[in-house]
Formats: sequence, C-alpha cells, structure tokens
Amino acid sequence: MPKKKHLIKTPEVCHVVASVNEYVGGVGCTVISLAETLFAQGMSSHIFTLDDRYLGKQKIPTSVTFHSYPAHFLARKLRGFHPQASNALLQLASTEVNLIHNHGLWMFPNLYARQAALTNHLPLVISPHGMLESWSLKRSVVKKRLAWLLYERKNLNSATVFHATSAQEACSIRSLGLKQPIALIPFGIDINEFNENIEKELLTKLFPQLADKRWLLFLSRLHPKKGIDNLLYVWQKIEAQFSDWHLIIAGPDLIGYQANLEQLVEQLNLKQRVTFTGMLSGQYKASAFSNADLFVLPTHSENFGIAIAESLAYSLPVITTKCTPWQDLETYGCGWWIEDNQQALMDILLDAMQLPDNKRREMGLKGRNLVENKYSWNSIAKDMASVYDWILGGGELPDCLQLYDS
Repeated sequence: MPKKKHLIKTPEVCHVVASVNEYVGGVGCTVISLAETLFAQGMSSHIFTLDDRYLGKQKIPTSVTFHSYPAHFLARKLRGFHPQASNALLQLASTEVNLIHNHGLWMFPNLYARQAALTNHLPLVISPHGMLESWSLKRSVVKKRLAWLLYERKNLNSATVFHATSAQEACSIRSLGLKQPIALIPFGIDINEFNENIEKELLTKLFPQLADKRWLLFLSRLHPKKGIDNLLYVWQKIEAQFSDWHLIIAGPDLIGYQANLEQLVEQLNLKQRVTFTGMLSGQYKASAFSNADLFVLPTHSENFGIAIAESLAYSLPVITTKCTPWQDLETYGCGWWIEDNQQALMDILLDAMQLPDNKRREMGLKGRNLVENKYSWNSIAKDMASVYDWILGGGELPDCLQLYDS
C-alpha cells in the first residue's frame, strides 16, 4: 500500500522491460510511448532493457534516460539472464529513481526489477501484458512452472500495484489470488503518427502479386496464439468467391513459425492467394495499413492488441475475437468482435468482404474517431501518473484504480 506521510510531487520512474527491439512486438513500443508521454507531462522516466541484436534494431526513446545492456549468449538462451544488468539496476534504483514499473513476466529482467525494488524499499508496479491469460499460461508449461517456483510467484506477490489493460486481464490477475490494487488503464497510440497515407506502389514493387487486388491484412507476430492457421483454413474455403482479394500475412517470425504456415499454405493450395511479407515497419507498414480494405486478427489471447488500435487509426475496419478486450468494435460500429472459432470467422469475413466500399469507409472513420477520443497517450499517461502519485504519497484514490473486494 502507498505511503501516506508525504507527497512526492515528481515521481522518478524506471520502466523495466526485457526488450525494445523492433521484432519483439507491441510491448516495447508501448513502454517507450508511455515513458515519453510522461516526460512530456513533466515526469522524469528511465527505461532499462537488454539489446538482443538478433531481434532487430532497438527503438531508442528521444526524451527518456535509456539504459541498455547487450544480450550476450547466456542472456539470449536463458531468458535474459544478465548479472551485470542486475547489478546496474540495483545501483540505479538506489540513486536515481523512487518507483519501479516492471513490464512483462517470465524473464530474468522481471526478477531484477523486483530485487531492485525490494532491496531499495521502492514500490513496484507490474504490468503483465497478457502473460497471465489462461491461453498463455498453458504454453511452455514446464518452463513457466520452473520460473514460477524460482521467482515469478514472489515477483507477483511483491507488487504494490498491478496494471491491467482490460477488465479481462484484471480478472486473470485476481484468479491467481492476488489482492493488490489494480490500475485499469488501456494502452494507447500517438494518433499523429497515423496521418500519412503511403501509396500502394511501395509494397506492390516488392510484391507484384498484390497489385490490382483488395487487401485482407493480418499484421502481428507470427505465433500460434494469433490464430493464423484458422485464418488460412477459412480463407481456403472462401477465396474462390473473392478473386479480387489477396491475403497479406505481415509480421516478424521469432520462433520459426512461418515455415509451418507456409507448409499449410502449400497443403491448402493457397500459394497464389497468400503473401508473407515478413516484418513491416516505417513507410512499408504505413502502406499496408493505408491500402488494406480489412484488418483481421483471429487471436486466441490478447491483453490489448496494439495492431488493432493502429488499424483503427488508419480508418481500417477490424475483425478480431472475443479473446481481445475490443468490444468497442461493436459498440462504436467500427468492426466485428467474434467468437474464437473458424465458423464465426468465416461468417464475418463473408459479410465484411461483401460490404460496399462506402460502408467499410464509414466504419473506418468511426474507428479513427474512437482511437482519437479514447486511446490517446496523453489521457492514458495522466491516469498512470495519478497512480504513481497515489502510491508514493497517498491521497484520493484515482478513478482508474480498483481495490480488492473480498
């Protein structure tokens, strides 16, 4: 619980995250965006991370004190094991920060965050980033069980406050018997980054088969939890009805999963109707979002889904599952929030792909308005800052903070 004796007006926060390398996915981007927005609002922040050069370039923040340590062989093979980084974080926590915000689970940097906080008597905020969802817990069970026994259970029990991005994630935290306060704050996007429409030719020069086609876009990590196999099975059943459409599967492959998907594409005779682009970033990513007609993420588990927010920012209607917290797609009329099965996906794809273009454009504009009004980083950072202030100084409970109700 927060200290009540005095108010610390300017929290000095250290965000600990295993990686901010470009191929890792949305967590690193959101941590950087949060820290930079907090800085713009007058709160000093640090980011503490490891640099695995095999995961692409690091995304370097522009206005945050950045602490990065090269991920040597042991760090890459043993879930970020890095004693030098651990000692550096202990030193940083003893001199320059008064709160540690840990992002993610199951990695040694997450253990180092807890050790630094407890050693220096600092409060610890933990954002699980979907890693306590039931689908995720059922994967790599042996490794996670070992991590749970060695350090993760103590990490979670040591949290001062948890941060959940959705009510669904808050329920997952409570289901483990954890009784600390939970800050319910979604992640956001910088809407100004999504104002530039890039010509279609930027991608069609690389992938000529995309020319003169409508694009059904999947853009996320290539991972079994994303439901890409279900998408391919459904696409095989309906693609003959949509000869002017092409399925794009874009995203980094960190575990060698693309080979499995390419084999499935071969088995389903879809090679002429599916294109794997690999990781798209910068203007290439913007071109994909700007020129797609539908975005689809048939995921089995997602605590937020930053790619969904990015799609909406580009006025692109979205299809995703109820394994995400995106009921807003239905509420605001900017997409479809469906059951996680092939039949539901097929039914909605048939409906969505047959909509007149002007109807899809109307839905897309509603999505753009949604993210502008509800998912801006400025409002999200203000909520997070209010949580930090409450932890460090007490006072009135922030609206976004939920206490345990026994």
